[in-house]
Amino acid sequence: MNEQSTLTKPCDHDGCGCQIPISRDYCNEACRMAAEEQNVGSTCECGHAACQQLHHHH
Repeated sequence: MNEQSTLTKPCDHDGCGCQIPISRDYCNEACRMAAEEQNVGSTCECGHAACQQLHHHH
């Protein structure tokens, strides 16, 4: 099973920048809960490195 060309999309949580498989809605439970709680504008708590870098604007 060599599916390196799997399509990805951004995590559905507005504050999250993670790229995830299109079969998923959120990159993990933290984003799912945050989105359900409408925590818009708060920094994403998912802890993924690719997402953390988005919040480090200097």
